[in-house]
Amino acid sequence: MTTIGILGVGYLGECLAEGLAGAIGEGSDFTVLLSPRSAARAARLAERHGYEIARDNADLVTRSDFVFLATKPEQIVDTAKGLPWREGQRAVSIAAGITLPAIRAAVAPATALRSMPIAASRIRQSPTAYCPPDEMAEEVFAALGSAHAVDGDDQFETASIFGAYYGHLHVLYDTVAGWAQDNGLPAETARALTARMAQAAAASILTQTNRRPRAPLDDLMTEGGITKAGLNILDTADAFTPWSDALTESRKRSGEIAGEG
Repeated sequence: MTTIGILGVGYLGECLAEGLAGAIGEGSDFTVLLSPRSAARAARLAERHGYEIARDNADLVTRSDFVFLATKPEQIVDTAKGLPWREGQRAVSIAAGITLPAIRAAVAPATALRSMPIAASRIRQSPTAYCPPDEMAEEVFAALGSAHAVDGDDQFETASIFGAYYGHLHVLYDTVAGWAQDNGLPAETARALTARMAQAAAASILTQTNRRPRAPLDDLMTEGGITKAGLNILDTADAFTPWSDALTESRKRSGEIAGEG
């Protein structure tokens, strides 16, 4: 059995705790231990799922095999320093910008990892990038959605920006659903069609792994059709370049956070 400690029960820590409860309910061999930080939230989770609350951070580290470092990014290294880490443990940051060397220095002799779970961990739908590759981390993150190991800080800095991309998508979907409502659809139908179309497009990409993500669009689009008419507007407005620019800016900010640490 793997004991998973959540050090810092903020919003994302709560999402992880909720998702782990679902995994345990389906047979995953985990137990969960919560830090006393954010006492009201920790107490609520403990009551709902039968989790135990550690006496303090040292107690949590002593009793855990796999520890999520889930405090605010600027607090992760200082919070982890001086705790009773041991060989064989995993100390797993969930914050952008905190490098592996910084984490390793704080948690030695435990194994340091970086990860980027998203709030969809709550419903066990988080595609989580992490580094370095690790069997225990693979098991935990697969239980929360899907696990995607990358090699080292450079690859992770790019992979972690998908956490920002996930947030950006909500604005796109809100825009599309709002347009549908403005044009006569009930809110529930607009919301469902927006989400289900995104789900369908994602499924097409995932099942056609040897083709570019836009290949299904090229298959279906015809000159003079409704898809081409709308795409012409987006291309004329250069609407896709700002998406790359936004990801670049998010990656730049991640680097700034690393420099601030």
